[in-house]
This record gives sequence, C-alpha cells and structure tokens, in this order.
Amino acid sequence: MTRRHSIYHYATRADYEPVFADVAAQLAVKYVDEAWRVEPDFPVYLYPLDAIRFDICRWPHGPDMAFLVFPADAVLPFEYWPNRKSLVPDEVPKKYGFHVLGNYQCVIFHPCGVHKSEQWGEGLLRGWLATNSGHPDSLAIFNAFKKSIKKRFEYFRFSGVYVGAEAVKYLETGGRLTESLSRPVTDDAKRLAPAA
Repeated sequence: MTRRHSIYHYATRADYEPVFADVAAQLAVKYVDEAWRVEPDFPVYLYPLDAIRFDICRWPHGPDMAFLVFPADAVLPFEYWPNRKSLVPDEVPKKYGFHVLGNYQCVIFHPCGVHKSEQWGEGLLRGWLATNSGHPDSLAIFNAFKKSIKKRFEYFRFSGVYVGAEAVKYLETGGRLTESLSRPVTDDAKRLAPAA
C-alpha cells in the first residue's frame, strides 16, 4: 500500500495566486470540480480561482469545493452510479461522480475559505492537498504544490500547518485559523506552543 502524502494549510486567494502560478510553470494541469453531477458535465478550470465557489464556506467545518488536479491531457475517469439516490425528496439524483481511490493520476485539493455566521462566528477554515496513490503524475503534481507552499508559506511547527502571508495577517488581527468553528479556540492553529 502506498503512503499517502498530504499538506494542511491556511491561505487566502492572494496567498494561492503565486502557488498556482508556480505549479503552472512546472506542469500543465487542470482542476476539475469533483462535486456529484446529474450529467457528466464536470467544470474544468485551468485557473482554479475562476471557480465561483472557490473559497465559499457555507458550513463552519470546511470548504464547499474540492478539486481533483489532473495532468492537462488526462481523460476524466468519472463513473455512472445507477443506484445512487438523492436525500432530497423530488430531487433528480446526481449519479455521475469520481471514485477518488481509482483516480490514480490526480491530487485532491480542498482550498481554504472564510465562514462567517451569527451562530459560529468567523474563521478561515483549513485547506488540504493530498495524493491518493503513488502514481508518478500524482506525485509530480503534489511535489509541485509542496515546493511552492514550502517556499512561500510559513510553517507553524506546533500545529503542523503551512500558513500563507495574508492568512498570517488575518491571524495577527484576531482571525481564527481553524479546522472547524465548532471546535474550541484552544484547538486553532498556533505559531508557537502555548506557555505551560
């Protein structure tokens, strides 16, 4: 079994811009919206910030959007799931999706985003990037991201996350960097270990 590689991070749109440029300079890739579909019309982006839902977080525990990042010339391996049902009455079931464990050429990318609501408050929710196999394409894409993130982001050793410069500013002005706004503030990402 291949060890999975992942990077947890906090970033704003401005933090992501140079990372996407770095990756594009190294590899030709495409970003595919991996949400289930009624038809196999998955939106494909060369520049992920063009996606309307890029950094939207309707829920307090994570971004709405996830991308599968493929080589630009890869065939999209979506599948038809004939028995998939909708949980919403009278809604047409979305039967086209990706079997992520079978998409060996891709990397899974969940971008960060801010959630703000009366119930949960406001915070920048953690993003992550991960391989799902040891396929050379998957590793090459992951390594291109990793190289750029390590060069451009600050590493918060205590929390084990990389944080972009604008996300650091957000933290310094009182913003929360968190996996979920339902978790206590004491669980938020920290630059340094708390004083004992």
